[in-house]
Amino acid sequence: MNLSRWGVITVVGLALTGCGSDEATVQETGGSGGADAGLDVAKETGGSGGDAAKEAAPDSKPDVTPDVVNETIADVQLDGPIGCPVPTTKCGTTCVNLNTDPQNCGACSNACTAGQVCQLGLCETTCTAPLTDCSGSCVDTNSDAAHCGGCSTACAAGQICSAGACVCPQGMADCSGVCVDLSIDPGHCGTCATACGAAEVCNAGVCAAGCTAPLVLCNGGCVDTNSDPLNCGACAATCAGTEICAGGTCTCDVGLSSCGGQCIDLLTSFKNCGACGTSCGAGEACIAGACTDVGCPTQQIQCGGACVNPNGDPNNCGACGIVCTGGQDCGGGQCACPAGGTLCSGVCVNTDTDPLHCGACGTACTAGQVCSQGACAATCGANETACTGACVDIQTDLMNCGACGVACTGGTVCTAGACVCPVDTQACGTPALCVNTAHSTGNCGGCDQKCPSGMTCDNSVCGCAGQSLMCGADAGADGGTIPGVCVNPKKDPQNCGGCGIVCEAGTCANSTCQ
Repeated sequence: MNLSRWGVITVVGLALTGCGSDEATVQETGGSGGADAGLDVAKETGGSGGDAAKEAAPDSKPDVTPDVVNETIADVQLDGPIGCPVPTTKCGTTCVNLNTDPQNCGACSNACTAGQVCQLGLCETTCTAPLTDCSGSCVDTNSDAAHCGGCSTACAAGQICSAGACVCPQGMADCSGVCVDLSIDPGHCGTCATACGAAEVCNAGVCAAGCTAPLVLCNGGCVDTNSDPLNCGACAATCAGTEICAGGTCTCDVGLSSCGGQCIDLLTSFKNCGACGTSCGAGEACIAGACTDVGCPTQQIQCGGACVNPNGDPNNCGACGIVCTGGQDCGGGQCACPAGGTLCSGVCVNTDTDPLHCGACGTACTAGQVCSQGACAATCGANETACTGACVDIQTDLMNCGACGVACTGGTVCTAGACVCPVDTQACGTPALCVNTAHSTGNCGGCDQKCPSGMTCDNSVCGCAGQSLMCGADAGADGGTIPGVCVNPKKDPQNCGGCGIVCEAGTCANSTCQ
């Protein structure tokens, strides 16, 4: 099974059904497109049709331990599995992009006035460079599937836009213009031209009489119902929006909550600040789940009412609205493939294991061969297992952990053939997700230990975010500490310039009573 079938990273959605989760943890292990998520192998075209049937192998990733991502996650994750094609949302009977649609800007039916544009879910007078104005929509033409490479170019259903070209997502193959998963599709099993017999199933890219445990037969393909969002817990049980499947249960990934079928970061969302549907006012930003005008923390900028780190945010990489696609991560304000990955035609692949890019982009192995350590061979080497033409180590491979097609989700890593939480994290919630309790606002110092709105978690202690100041903290009767309230000392007339400094006239400006 390919990572593209998980909400952790990539694939365009199909049907808006499934289960939800309102868990609001903060820090995430294994964010979208990060090095911790590993690499998928894909074959793609530069347009919506494709010139010939192409093949792809499942992912095989470098053995890395996920970093705990401290940067902001954007409101809408790209390339998610189910529902309207992500990042769109259903408004009535139509799928729209609330970040860019001037008729539904930030929320369904919220139309911008004449002459305004929709930028990151907010109505503005003009688009901010490097975004492009396409009929009132401020878009990144390098990553926007509706305006890919230019305002008038839209990608076909199932494709994503990467580097300004329409391609199949990671782990999917372009078979005569249709993106398919060669690891489970009985009509295209292992290769676009290979169809399994009537009594056969597609098991890890090979036609077989039955599925190999722990995979389960669903619609002719062998899937892992513990991690497959299209068959989560049971065949055809699909997860909604950008949810992932963890332990056979649909849920939002670590740090996200379900709002209207989409997984949202309640700590940063301008339209869902602290709770679904809670919008901030003009001039405010959502910081740590509270609307405030104190300004973004150091090294962060405001994008669509959210404070983000442009050096590490894959949805605002280097500038607001610049999205890293095709499995790329954001580092130093630049989109790039995670360690061990190579960008081939807009999609990150592992040239050590990809039979279509074996050793280098475009170097394909012949039929019946596998790719082992960057070279085509008849069989895999010692301690390697062939999973859809890719030779992987099932003791450490995130997408083939213990067996082909068994994926690690919820921030887990593959160790000794089992999915476990990485060092410095622990399993919290149901289903269990791996969190770093030293920095998780929803699990600060321990599971389910939530910080109040407006506070962040640093070294397992809740504190005020940005330039706000905590006032009113006191010792409790039980010897503990009664948490204070985060205030803006620049404008708060009750705490003007410092806690307890009251302005008699009732006005505070720039920390000075007026």
